[in-house]
Amino acid sequence: MKHYNVTYVEVLRDGEVIAKYYKSPASGYGSMGKAGQIASPQIFERLTAELVIPKVVPLEGNKVTKVSSSLLDGFDCYYGTDTGNAVYVCFSPVDVPKILPLRVLTELKPLSNKSDRELDSNVQTIVQQFHEELLSYHDSSTAEATEQDLQDIIQLMNDNIDKFLQRQERVSLLVDRTSKLNQSSYNFKRKAVRIKTKMWWQNVKLCSTLIAVSVIVLVVIFGAVHYIA
Repeated sequence: MKHYNVTYVEVLRDGEVIAKYYKSPASGYGSMGKAGQIASPQIFERLTAELVIPKVVPLEGNKVTKVSSSLLDGFDCYYGTDTGNAVYVCFSPVDVPKILPLRVLTELKPLSNKSDRELDSNVQTIVQQFHEELLSYHDSSTAEATEQDLQDIIQLMNDNIDKFLQRQERVSLLVDRTSKLNQSSYNFKRKAVRIKTKMWWQNVKLCSTLIAVSVIVLVVIFGAVHYIA
């Protein structure tokens, strides 16, 4: 049975990288062509920093979002957020069942991932448990038929996950737009307060000027009348 794995996982907190996991995409998949050749840890780290993190929309609850645009040919990218400004990013080959990166990101959250070693151990454990579940569907006496059934199951899971991720992406976009709208409203309110304060000071200055001019005029008139008298 084909062995599946994710290629790159990165854990960040407050924008700083806490731990990284990397598994060569050619391992267990055969040749991946040019995409596999350039899929180095540095490439994934750069993509995460420049293209993924700026798009992250913090969502409450245990949610994982797929990045809609293709960041690197042959790979899908997913991210999840957690309390404490933590972000989990995962790249996996497109032929990997979509449930695997989702499970990796979801099950990593309650675990300690403070070092590359811890993260590597946690990811490998999750992947191993995933394959043990796949093996439970496998009947060695009817390997060919069971393998086809297994691929059908994986395809069904992928279809359902695609629908879920599409809804999740729409929610993320809605949250992002709402956040931007709230920020715009806040900026508008601050600007309105500044304008109101500025107008108030202008009115104060105008009133002060009118009073001063009136006082001067009265003093001049009073002096002229007193001088004539």
